[in-house]
Amino acid sequence: MKSYSHTNAIIWDSTFPVNIFKGNSPKLSPLKVGSRLPSLSISQASGHWQSMNEAATKSHKLSLAEIQQNKPLTLSFLSGGWNEYGFKHLQVLKASYQEIVALGGDLLVIVQGTHAQVLEMVEYFDLPFNVVADPNHQMAKLFGVYSQEFAVWDRIAGISEDVPVPATYVISQQGRIVYDAIDENFSKPFSPSEMLGAVFSAVHNIPYTIKYRAAA
Repeated sequence: MKSYSHTNAIIWDSTFPVNIFKGNSPKLSPLKVGSRLPSLSISQASGHWQSMNEAATKSHKLSLAEIQQNKPLTLSFLSGGWNEYGFKHLQVLKASYQEIVALGGDLLVIVQGTHAQVLEMVEYFDLPFNVVADPNHQMAKLFGVYSQEFAVWDRIAGISEDVPVPATYVISQQGRIVYDAIDENFSKPFSPSEMLGAVFSAVHNIPYTIKYRAAA
């Protein structure tokens, strides 16, 4: 994971990963719309919690329900190893956060990095949402967006680190995925309007379709 020190002139490398190497490789099996999440438990100490009630943040382990607080949850993965793609991804999440909250949802960003690196990133970019460290890809594996056999660095030019693929989800209050955007080829970043439409639909307990993006 990249360092976010103020003394660093480059926060993310400027190389944008665009060229896809051809060849046969194993495929990922990420969670998709309609999936119900398996049992999810996140160490309180691994995260930086800014929109949680005080009682929840005192728990040693946080369940999905405790993190959601009866709200739809936008959950997005992030890696400094994505270079410019990662920087743009973070900026879109930050720009979308207040709209997510205004609709009645919340945001959790899963970062490939240590807890210390997460804290430095939160301070450097002045992030207002919940962020969790996932240094060993445990969360990414749970969602099926990381596999050692599916080496991103072996397929995508401009990436030289062992990283998950970009993935953004909206999870309903009932713990079911109602929106997914998985960009295995780093060619189609998630649409914030479509993600916000899914948050709107989950808040109002109506089936999500693309037409609801306008409501957000």
